[in-house]
Formats: sequence, C-alpha cells, structure tokens
Amino acid sequence: MQQAGERLAEVQALGAPEQSERPVVVVGNGPVGMRVAQELLERLPDTPVVIYGDEPHEPYDRVRLSSWLAGELTLESLVQPLNWPFGARIEEHMGYRVESIDKEAKYVTDNTGRVQSYYKLVLATGSTPFVPKLPGVDLEGVFTFRNLRDAHRLLARRFRSHHTVVLGGGLLGLEAARAMQRGNTPVTVIEHSDRLLNRQLDEAGSARLQAEVEALGIELVIGEGVAEVLGDVRISGVRLRSGRELRCDTLLLSTGIRPNIELARQAGLDIGQGIKVDDAMRTSAPDIYAAGECAEHRGKVYGLVGPGFEQAAVAAANIAGTEGHYRGSIAASRLKVVGTQVFSMGPMGAGEDPQYGTAHVYRDDAQGIYRKILVRQHRLVGIIGIGDWTETVRLQTMIDGAQRIWPWQILRFRHSGRIWPEGEGEGVSDWPAQAVVCQCTSTTRGAIGKAIDLGACSVSEVSKATSASTVCGSCKPLVEELLGGQAVPEPVAMHRTLVGAAVVSLLGALLVVFAPALPYADSVQHSWHWDILWRDGLFKQISGFTVLGLFAVGLLLSPRKRIKKLNALGKFDGWRLVHIVLGVLVILALVAHTGFRLGDGLNFLLLATFSATLLLGALSTGVIALEHRIDGSQVRRRLRRQSVLWHILLFWPVPVLLGWHVLKSYWY
Repeated sequence: MQQAGERLAEVQALGAPEQSERPVVVVGNGPVGMRVAQELLERLPDTPVVIYGDEPHEPYDRVRLSSWLAGELTLESLVQPLNWPFGARIEEHMGYRVESIDKEAKYVTDNTGRVQSYYKLVLATGSTPFVPKLPGVDLEGVFTFRNLRDAHRLLARRFRSHHTVVLGGGLLGLEAARAMQRGNTPVTVIEHSDRLLNRQLDEAGSARLQAEVEALGIELVIGEGVAEVLGDVRISGVRLRSGRELRCDTLLLSTGIRPNIELARQAGLDIGQGIKVDDAMRTSAPDIYAAGECAEHRGKVYGLVGPGFEQAAVAAANIAGTEGHYRGSIAASRLKVVGTQVFSMGPMGAGEDPQYGTAHVYRDDAQGIYRKILVRQHRLVGIIGIGDWTETVRLQTMIDGAQRIWPWQILRFRHSGRIWPEGEGEGVSDWPAQAVVCQCTSTTRGAIGKAIDLGACSVSEVSKATSASTVCGSCKPLVEELLGGQAVPEPVAMHRTLVGAAVVSLLGALLVVFAPALPYADSVQHSWHWDILWRDGLFKQISGFTVLGLFAVGLLLSPRKRIKKLNALGKFDGWRLVHIVLGVLVILALVAHTGFRLGDGLNFLLLATFSATLLLGALSTGVIALEHRIDGSQVRRRLRRQSVLWHILLFWPVPVLLGWHVLKSYWY
C-alpha cells in the first residue's frame, strides 16, 4: 500500500495531465498491438499514443518466422518498420516491459520504474509457448519457437544438430520441422493425437498431408507422446510413453500457447483462459481493453492473427467513441506447410460434427489435391483444401457473408473440385469493393484500389499503405493482379550475382565459338608446354571427363522444381545460381579440352550445339535477372519463357552427340 501511494504521489507530482492530454497506452508491439495503434491514429490523429514492447526489436512478422528460419525470407523482409506519418504523436518504448498496472490511478510502471499515466489502456500482450512438465525438459538442447530470439537460437542450433525431434504436429510444429530439416538434418515429428493438424483437417486430409510430409524425408510418430527427456546436462534423447527411445541432440517444443495474463491478474482484472472481455473488447475495468491472443471473448481464445486484427479495430473504435461490437470470428488457417498449401476454415477437423452439415469431397491423388466443403441449410460453413486452390479467398468471403451455395455449384465441385467455372470471376479486379483480399488483415479490394490510386505502385508500397500481404503473404498474387500495369516488378533473389554470372558465361560461350585456336608450342625450349593439354591422352581424358561430370551435375539440377524430395536440399534460387556457375566451369573445361579448336564433322556439331546451349543459358539467365527492368509484364513473361525454352530445346542433342564422342574416342 505504501509503495502504491508513493507511485500515486509521483503521478500527481508530474502534474496529472488533463484527460484529453493523457495518452492511450498500448502494451505489446506485436501485430495486434501495432494494429491498435494504426487504427487509433486514423480515428484520433491528435491523441498521443504510447507503445510498450518488451522485445528490443522493431515490430516483425511473427507468422513468417519459420519461413525466415528456413531461409525463404531475409530478416529485412521479416521486419515491419514503424512508418508513422509526420506529426503523429506516437511514443515507442522498445525493450521495456510493463510490470504493473494501477487501474484506480490509471498508470502503468515499466521494468525501469518509469511511471506512465494513461487515458485508456490496451493490453495486447500475446502469448507464450506452453512447456509441458516433463522430466528433463530443462536440459540444454531443448527449445521453444515463438519469437525472434527463439528463431536466432534455432538458426544457430540447426547447423550443429545431428537429429532434431519436434514435439507437436500442428501448423507451427510442421513448419519448424521443415525449417530445421534444411541442411539434411534428420527430423522426427511426434504428435500425440491420431493425426496431423487434427484441429484443422479430417482423417483423409491429414493422411494426404502426412504423405507429403513423409515424402520430404521427415519421420512421423503419430499417436505417441513423450514421457521423459533423456540426458544429464544436455539432451541425449527422448523416451516415449510406449517405452521406445529416440536418440536426438535437439528437442523443439511446439505444444501450443498460453495467453499472457499475469499482468492482468496482478491488476485485479477478471481472467479465465485469457483476459475476459465483452463485445466492446473492454475488460472488467472500464478504461482497459484487451485484444489478440491474450483476450478471452465469450469463453474463447483465438490463437490466430486474423481475429486479433478484428478485435483491434473494435477496441480502437470504442476508444474513439464509435460504438463497435465484436461477435467472434470464424477461424481460418491458411499456411504453406512443408511446401504444401493447406487451408481450413470453419468447424472442420476435430470440431466437425456430422450433424452440423453435409460434407462434399473432391480429391485427385495424382495431383496431391484434397478438397472438402461443409454445407448447412444451403450455405457454406466449412472448407478444407490441400494443394493449390485459387478459390479459397472467394470461399472465405462466402462463409463470412453467409452467402448461399447453389446445387449446381455443389455438383461442379464434386466433379471438378471447383465452385465456379474456371476463369469466371477469378480476376480480383472484378470483385466488389467490400470483398476481402487479405484475410489476415481484413484488407478489402476497395482499400487496396484506393492505395493504388494514391500512388502505390508495388506490392511493398501497397503493404505499407494497407497492411495487405504483411502476414502470411498468400494474397501477394492478388495484390500484384490489382496493380496490373502499374506494378513495379521486384527483382529475383541474387539478381546482381546472376547478371555477373550471365555476362561471364556469355563471353565464355562466344570465345569458344569465335576465338582463334590456341597455338601449339613452337619450341622444345619452353619451360612449360601448354599444348600437352591437347597432345597428351591422359590430360585429354581428365579435361574431357571434367566436362562430362560438370555437365551431368548441371543436368541433375534441372528437375529441382519438379521433384519434391529435393526441396530439403535448398532453395531454388541457390540451385539456379549453382547451375549457372557450373555452366561457367564447363566453358573453362572446354577450353582446356579443345584449345578453341572446333573440330570437324560430328565433333564440330557437338561443340557448336554445346556452345549454343551455353549461350542461350546465359541469355535466359540475363533475362531472368533483369526482367524487373523490362517494360510490360507480358513482354517479360514471353522473353523469359522463350529464352528458357530454346535453352532446353538446344540441350537435347547434346547427350547423344556427347555419347557418340566418348564412344568414338575409346573405340578408335
């Protein structure tokens, strides 16, 4: 009591600013907390806002942390910098943790002892990973995966791990397993329920996904749990409930989350699983609101960012004096799990009730496609989709709006897996203005169109203006389509390196064809007889088989995009660069083998075809690397397609001619 009185006296000594001058304080700088601040800035531009974040980082996209860990994103693309307009009264305290709330005197105290008064307070404290109480769970080598610090620790661990076990076969667990597998580390996923993603998928859909996961070389242990973590100081393995032991040096816990409610508990707010809120997102204290993963609304806590954004908008509206009501959200999961697109919405998976509606299924095992819709009283209420499905955004809008689904649409779905005829209404520019394009941030087509009209001409600029495509990124193609001819194409990864490699390869291929033959040594008195490379049979064999080996390795890289099992061996951008570097090495080996002598007959044809293949490869690389500078999307696509096509077509005679050349050399 004495300490609270001292704090109150300190606030009063600071002048106790008028209510109109007190700020709105937001505790939490995650996606939901930042959305609250953005909404407040639009509704109350003159009201000061103070944001606390206990991580010493700029806000970043937590949803795509696994993509960064897998090497699919750069840290720069993960970070979402604070871009407030000039004059905005925003104050940020990054790396400061709020430790107490005085709801009577209306101030918060952070970990440095600093006191901050507030007019309204919004708690967006998020959640923390749930750590099961297992013997040995505190050993070195046991990790959680929730924030950027966890991701950095796992990145450092990934390169040293000989066998990683992931406990939990949910969305995050599977994505983490895929990320830890990079570098050919053996990975085992343990899921205690009877199937993967049991909350999102039914048995058939989970079986389809399980086949995809196992095809990547990830071992799955289904229907089992961990009883004990083995080891002394460092983990050496896990013992399952069945008694089976798995040796491992890394254990990643992906066993769910728990709302951060301790701050609210200490302040005397009503809590359950989360911080209890009403339809206005108010807590039991009238001037304190809560939103996101820490909030419990009508007995339910949402662990997804989409509902958090909806709650943030309602909280900001009520703070601004506009009556808003949150009625709950229809949970939707849209993620690319282990390279496979997975979509689920509505009462599906473990929550599906056979009495709730009529299920209709379409599957194409050859294409890896499984789709299921749930219809109740002629309205779509649930969806499952595994594999690419271009209609999911429209279907989600259909469920949100409780729109009618017609019998002929159901028949079409059962026959072709589509609700609408192919091509009908797929152009996002034809959608109504209120149609939601980015489901994660609830950004409509109208809002994106307005941003484009105001000058946004790239996906990144649209994202900055509207927040679209800043969470999972699955709506990026739709944003690009809306940009149309105004879109500023973004360069492919490592485009400058590709340009350099293309130039070197192009010059090398031209030299092979047009450079004069290197002369033989004209005197025995030379200290080194370079012509031994072409006169001596051993050196000819070494250079020849070097060309053949490099050619074979380059050929093996070509089907990278079509063989899913090769996905674990790195990103396509890196493979493409290796393919081009191999082409440059082939040119060097050819010079050592021929001395710029083209030969005669079939030898000439072989070298000419080989050189033309390298030349077209260099040109196609240049087009790919510089296509963002070429005007017109159709022109870019045509140049890229034709250059790559000719590179492939010219390649086909090479194996036959090369085989003949090798056979002739040894036969004669």
